[in-house]
Amino acid sequence: MEKYKYLNKKSLTLMVIILIIVSIFTLGIMKVKEVSLQAQKKNLFSDVVPKGLGVNIHFTGNPIDIDLIKDAGFKIVRQDILWENVEKERGVYNFKSSGYDELNTALIQNDIRPYFILDYSNKLYEKNQSIVTKKGQDAFVKYVKEVTTRYKGEGVIWEIWNEPNSGFWEPKPNIKEYSSLVKRVSKTIKDNDSTGIVVAPALSKVNSESLVWLEGIFKEGTLDYIDAVSVHPYRPENPETVLSDYQKLKSLISKYKKGDVPILAGEWGYSTAEKWKNFNVTEQQQAEYLVRMFLINLLSDVPVSVWYDWKNDGDDPLNSEHNFGIREQDVNIPKQSYIAINTLTYNLSNFKLNRRINVGNQNDYILEFTNGKEKKVIVYWTSKEKHNINLTIKSKKNKIVTMYGKEVSKINGDNDLNLEISNEPTYIISE
Repeated sequence: MEKYKYLNKKSLTLMVIILIIVSIFTLGIMKVKEVSLQAQKKNLFSDVVPKGLGVNIHFTGNPIDIDLIKDAGFKIVRQDILWENVEKERGVYNFKSSGYDELNTALIQNDIRPYFILDYSNKLYEKNQSIVTKKGQDAFVKYVKEVTTRYKGEGVIWEIWNEPNSGFWEPKPNIKEYSSLVKRVSKTIKDNDSTGIVVAPALSKVNSESLVWLEGIFKEGTLDYIDAVSVHPYRPENPETVLSDYQKLKSLISKYKKGDVPILAGEWGYSTAEKWKNFNVTEQQQAEYLVRMFLINLLSDVPVSVWYDWKNDGDDPLNSEHNFGIREQDVNIPKQSYIAINTLTYNLSNFKLNRRINVGNQNDYILEFTNGKEKKVIVYWTSKEKHNINLTIKSKKNKIVTMYGKEVSKINGDNDLNLEISNEPTYIISE
């Protein structure tokens, strides 16, 4: 009898040791997975061009546009997954006929990251375009659960609503209602898609009034529920004017959250319609601003830039919404902006911003990019009138390329150059 007691104790000890080893091994695997997920999220905000370059679309399914978006070099596509399009009958969610399944598959297959906006309201539950009742919020959370479960595991950027500080939250913006929604929706997303990135609030503009509203939701604790702050820095002036706005925004974020909270430019564009915001933008200027917007965002440590819009939504030259695109309404016809962004992604692919070169004028932007292989590309432009600058180039073989990809000259050997600098970004490429 004593013999069996001894064996039982020995067996029990062995079992305890095995359990400890298994537990340590399991915790190790969990830790590796956690590190892997953190690495995926960090990789999202990589400063390698064109990792953070995106474009907003207004279609579902898989049209020819996807191939053209890929050819342009865009790596992110932003699109609404409209609640009312998915749930037209209570408790019935349809992603196939609405075209979202096909769109998501097409993006993933073309190595384009989905940036899905979870919005807006649904007349089955809410009277207005907002979520103000518990019944509506419960239903919205269920819709979010369905969406994020269906498209999980792909590193999707999930945005909670669009511009709730403007007319997209009725009857008027409400800090407490929106903040309450963010907290519940964020938890649902994280429970269902561990690779997903939660962003909010898709802030309309980055001015004094909008920052006051943003601080209001920060006071409600929303920063603890999101991975990045998304803003829409539209303006009837050149892109470089955003620099001071970003500084104010960063100061505000640091007031409520320690550590790195990225800022995403989730929507920003310039319409070529006549008298858009009393700021006439030609196709040439739109092309310049598109390139400069992306580069200025990189300079400001804003890793994701989503251009609004992919193609014109109509053909009325007086309608602002009809003229934000970088291609015509007939998607087969490119605008100058398309050629300009294609030139940027072609020449800067796999490069990182290394530094801004000081030439003694704060309005002149000379940005040096490197790719880790002793190869450099310099992009230069000015936000003011064109003039000449002196620049020293140390690479032995270089070529100068216009914003539209045309080679205009070659430079052999080390050179002190006298260059004309204008509003149009130009490339010096080491060969």
